[in-house]
Amino acid sequence: MKKVIASITVCLFVFWTARIVSLNRNPPITIYYNIGDTLDCGDLEVYFVESHLDDPDKFKNRFGVDSDNSCGEHKVLSICIAVTNRSTEDADMSDIRDFLDCGFESSSWSSAINPEVTKQINEANGESIAPGSTQKIWFVTEVNKMCFKDSTWKIIEESPFTYVLTLSPQKIAVRLDV
Repeated sequence: MKKVIASITVCLFVFWTARIVSLNRNPPITIYYNIGDTLDCGDLEVYFVESHLDDPDKFKNRFGVDSDNSCGEHKVLSICIAVTNRSTEDADMSDIRDFLDCGFESSSWSSAINPEVTKQINEANGESIAPGSTQKIWFVTEVNKMCFKDSTWKIIEESPFTYVLTLSPQKIAVRLDV
């Protein structure tokens, strides 16, 4: 009886270990796009227009909106995405934002969009995109100095940032050109 229990225990251990190894060897694949690329989403065409990593003053000059400076020294990371409605019906902006607004990341940092500042920049946008129309949408977040070592912060403009559109079922990210 002891041999049977020992055999079952060894088998369970081997299968569990194999499962963990299998999951770790096959991480989800990320599809990368670059600024200037277009993503075909059926009735919508998504074009990645431009991206910036600005000091707060430059950001205010560019958009006429203050960034959230309550977090201390920071920079503002932004991306502009142009969405074209190729369907015969209006496309709801809230559905489009749900698809597009996942967040920003680098190799050691990630952040969701700042909904308050993003809303202020896109205030003139309507609630829908008419058939055949294109609408530019900006997404913004703050990159706080406290999240980085001093040596990294000095060369933050050289860091490879990405904007993640969606994680499921396939992670889609855009390499930012800052």
